[in-house]
Amino acid sequence: MMDNTTKERIKAWTPLGRPTLRIADTDHPEQKTFETFARQWQEISTSISWMDSSQPADLPGFFLTNNILYSALPLERELSPFLKGLNALDQPNPGNGIQKTLDNIQAPCRLTLYIALQCPHCPGMVERLIPLAAACENIHLHIIDGSLFPEKAEKDKVMSAPCLILNDDTRWTGAVTEEEILDMIVNKESMDLDTKALKTILEDGRAEWITERMLASKRLFKGFSGLLLHETWSVRLGAMVVVETLAQEAPNLCAELEKILMDAFTTKDIPVQGDILYALGEIGTSDTRDWITAHQAVLSHEDLRDAADDAIQSIEDRFSL
Repeated sequence: MMDNTTKERIKAWTPLGRPTLRIADTDHPEQKTFETFARQWQEISTSISWMDSSQPADLPGFFLTNNILYSALPLERELSPFLKGLNALDQPNPGNGIQKTLDNIQAPCRLTLYIALQCPHCPGMVERLIPLAAACENIHLHIIDGSLFPEKAEKDKVMSAPCLILNDDTRWTGAVTEEEILDMIVNKESMDLDTKALKTILEDGRAEWITERMLASKRLFKGFSGLLLHETWSVRLGAMVVVETLAQEAPNLCAELEKILMDAFTTKDIPVQGDILYALGEIGTSDTRDWITAHQAVLSHEDLRDAADDAIQSIEDRFSL
């Protein structure tokens, strides 16, 4: 896997600290390739401390930090930017006054960089992006070698490298500056946050931040309803806390949310349906009560019938219907 030149460069490298890299644990066919690479590095040099990771990952790779996953093998022209990136973990220095902008990024964003070993512009992009993510934990960076993971590249419609994707929609092909990337991140930090980003905020214990932003803007986040419809119970529970505040302070937003939840009701499984009924009981009106009553007759599960009764009672208590 490693040629002699690569081995000699690894032996000669002296890091600023002793970085700890965590090996992602996946069922992907390439998993053994990454484990073998880490083992070879250990045999050559003690410059890196290697550990197994329990952090969820879709692809094999190395977690440089909690918010940086490197799903590539740092070989050939990618070795140098990888080593520079590891040094940037110890002493992040984005430069050019960029740190002030990074400090003002409050919402998580996802940057996915596709690279290829023979790509002349990819090393420069890796050198730019690792320090940015190292200096801002709200930037979640995933570097992917598209030739190692062609199925992922095809899914993301990546045709060439480097290709940088922000939050699954905005993308750049070719070299791009830090300033341009940050400008787009800042502009995206609005009510366009998707469910994945909001889920990260919830899991950081910042439900109040979500509530405050929606109340201040008098708009729902694009991905907020997805939290209430999420398959994970703890995510739905966190979103319920937000809903309870919206019910008291933003009835107009609740009317918009009502329609989304009612439209999704029949497509969800029983646990999610139960939570939809709870939310509708918190935010609903007399029309909502009538909608629940109409559906109650066809609910086959006892827990759902009880949830419907509770939701109707909650609405009637609030409006003395």
